[in-house]
Amino acid sequence: MNILLLSMPDSFEHMPTIAIRMPNGALTSLAGNVDRNHRVAVADLVLCQRTVRETVTRLVHEVDPELVGLSVMTFQRPTAVRIIELVRSLKPGVKIVVGGYDPSLASDAYLSMPVDFIVRGEGEITFRELARALDVGGDMHFISGLSHRCGDKWIHNPQRAPHRLEDDEIRLPDRGARVLKGYTLLGRQVDVIETSRGCTYDCSFCSIIEMRGRNFHTYSFARVLADIRDAQKHGAKTIFLVDDNITLNVRRFQAFCGAIIEAGLDNLDYFVQGMTSAIANHGETLAPLMRRAGFRYVFLGIENILESDLELLQASAKNTARADGKNLGNATLQAIDYIHRNNMFVVGGLIVGSPNDTAESIEANLSFARKYVDWPYIQHPTPYPRTPMRTTFRA
Repeated sequence: MNILLLSMPDSFEHMPTIAIRMPNGALTSLAGNVDRNHRVAVADLVLCQRTVRETVTRLVHEVDPELVGLSVMTFQRPTAVRIIELVRSLKPGVKIVVGGYDPSLASDAYLSMPVDFIVRGEGEITFRELARALDVGGDMHFISGLSHRCGDKWIHNPQRAPHRLEDDEIRLPDRGARVLKGYTLLGRQVDVIETSRGCTYDCSFCSIIEMRGRNFHTYSFARVLADIRDAQKHGAKTIFLVDDNITLNVRRFQAFCGAIIEAGLDNLDYFVQGMTSAIANHGETLAPLMRRAGFRYVFLGIENILESDLELLQASAKNTARADGKNLGNATLQAIDYIHRNNMFVVGGLIVGSPNDTAESIEANLSFARKYVDWPYIQHPTPYPRTPMRTTFRA
């Protein structure tokens, strides 16, 4: 069966494509985990923002897909509708499946769209079973994590349990399935890998807990290093670690840095997302090890420098410095100091514009960013589907 997988062309306002064109790691993971008899093409439409219609039209003609999959974030939903309509006009009988955070957590929004399937939650095994069922005319009712049309009704099969990752059931991504080129981060070819999935914190703005539950599962280092080597083989000079919260287990992260060095993969630039508390509390030994391993950019989830706003965001715990069992206040400055002292750059995530914010409280955060953060990443409080923030704002 021929399969075409598309990510949406919309990019975050904080990630202008002149500087950042990041691949969608989920799609290459799906491609690497279907049965080998399928031919899969992956197209990240962020690489062709000015020629989306022409590119999709060309790919539908060239690939001649029997199944088209779209990965969709909430802010990309209107674009997904237009692409679905375009694909339907080009090939009316094609089967269309949507997946990702938005279809998983706001499935009802897709029930009236001209789609055939919704993959909810992690997709590798669900999508493999869907492709297999379509290939042989199998029953859809027994595929966990799948919603599917049955006549005029939608059937929502039971949720699939989160993958534990330790058993190698999820194979490496198939980067060879990509049909477009041009992934860059500040002028260097970039790729994405993951070493773990999940988080145990409950920040009010975050969808992770709703997406996969409160857990933390890890891949073996052997698998992760193989993934890095594969990305390097495909031309990557910079690696973005897309883990939900890699610093949740600091000892493991330290060991991972050592594994990178031992494997001789410290000649790449690494970009990681980390908790301020983890880096503040362990930075004396962790930060030098990170730099030796090749880490260059650290995205800190600072969220806000004011305690009142951190309480609204339910992010105080992961932003608190600790010593001798005592809380020492906001960890941000200490974390930034360790990062800068070891010649790494701080990408600072800040959320301003909460309901009780004043001009003064917003300016306090902006002034902090100007003084201490190399690359400010400033957002509004955004009530994504099924987050605690959405419930609070609705109330």
